[in-house]
Amino acid sequence: MLNIVIIGAGRIGAHMAELLSKAEHNVIVVDIDKKKIEDLSWVVDVATRVGSGTDWQLLDDLLELNPDWLIALTSDDENNLVACSIAKHLGYPNTIARVKDNRFLNRTRLDFARIFDVDHFVGPELLVAHDMLKYMVSEGSVVIENFANGAVQLRTILVPKSWKSQAKLKDLKFPDGVMVGLIKRGDDIIFPHGDDTIKQGDEVTFIGETDAMDHLSSFIGHENKKIESVVIVGGSLVGLNLALLLEKRNIGVRLIDKNYDRCQELAEKLNDTTIMNHDITDLDFIRAEKIPQADLITFCTLNDETNLLGSMLLKEEGAEDVVVMLSGKSYDTLAEKAGVHQVASPRISAANRILSQILSGRVSSLISLYDNRAEVIEVNVGVDSKVVGIPLSDLGPLLPPDFLVAMIQNRGRIMVANGSRIISPGDTVIVISGPEHISELESIF
Repeated sequence: MLNIVIIGAGRIGAHMAELLSKAEHNVIVVDIDKKKIEDLSWVVDVATRVGSGTDWQLLDDLLELNPDWLIALTSDDENNLVACSIAKHLGYPNTIARVKDNRFLNRTRLDFARIFDVDHFVGPELLVAHDMLKYMVSEGSVVIENFANGAVQLRTILVPKSWKSQAKLKDLKFPDGVMVGLIKRGDDIIFPHGDDTIKQGDEVTFIGETDAMDHLSSFIGHENKKIESVVIVGGSLVGLNLALLLEKRNIGVRLIDKNYDRCQELAEKLNDTTIMNHDITDLDFIRAEKIPQADLITFCTLNDETNLLGSMLLKEEGAEDVVVMLSGKSYDTLAEKAGVHQVASPRISAANRILSQILSGRVSSLISLYDNRAEVIEVNVGVDSKVVGIPLSDLGPLLPPDFLVAMIQNRGRIMVANGSRIISPGDTVIVISGPEHISELESIF
């Protein structure tokens, strides 16, 4: 159990507090906005303090809690950096700072991590841009994450209407080194067993050897389509980061923003992107510029309602592939019902990165799926583990139904965790489970 101080009760800070509280860590959230603190305390079981993260006396008082981490997640980069610097000088052992300006991540001239005593940086807007890019280059994929230093990959794929098989999972001939770890069907989350089936419209989470995952799209029935043209709606920092990433891949980009001054700023930073100053809700403009015919359309404005309604409008106009950024979680269900299955979130991307950094020791990384209803964890097996030497077929009945050992890395070898496998000390194990079991991992492995 960790003691964690979070500076900032905005969307990312509140989400982080909720995740850590559910994992039974001790959390205290600090924010200068009294209303944000009050709203958070009503819905999340955490301690709160009204105040500034740059108030050294407040941070000094919180040392009585023996904090393991200080995580600065306000929307102001400078406040986050100063908070981390003060915390480290006061004796906080570990710090994480959220930054929006990518220049703080560039170490060619200055090492800002050393200057401000920051152990880890997290840039939600850059992470979301990379998440969108990963979706673009992996046909049909909703989520892509790597584990075991890149040797193991998790990929969630939307099953298309062309899928006809009614075979049980145990009878399907998946690519070698790949297994099904999770199925989302409507509102239901299924931790699959051999007798389960895959149906049209399911979101299926596969996990396996990274090289083998490239064959999944064709196995499921997705046609490999090369992305040559992308429309980005919204000149936010996410939109700018995504445009820069696409320019490096020589993909044609049009970026649309209704703010003229912002368009001028973007034009100075983007060399090969066509900047268009217009309102995306203008149907005449949409049709004249043939926006729906782009290979992919992404909505990256800072307004969730604009992103969702705009995506629905373009879907109605014939757009086939739309990715939407939603900062909050209020519209996730509505987006899915509207046929917008690809949703990117700074809140989730930042939380996954932070969790992977603070869970040290045997639990080395973690991501959350489906609003924290399932967790994917990478665990290093200790010498004194209770599961060492026991075949998984014998171990399975002793574990909860929503707890799945998916992959085992043994001395560099990657193995699908079938019933005959045996876990050895020093192995890296990938586990998929319900969030309530996270606290049990240290004792199990």
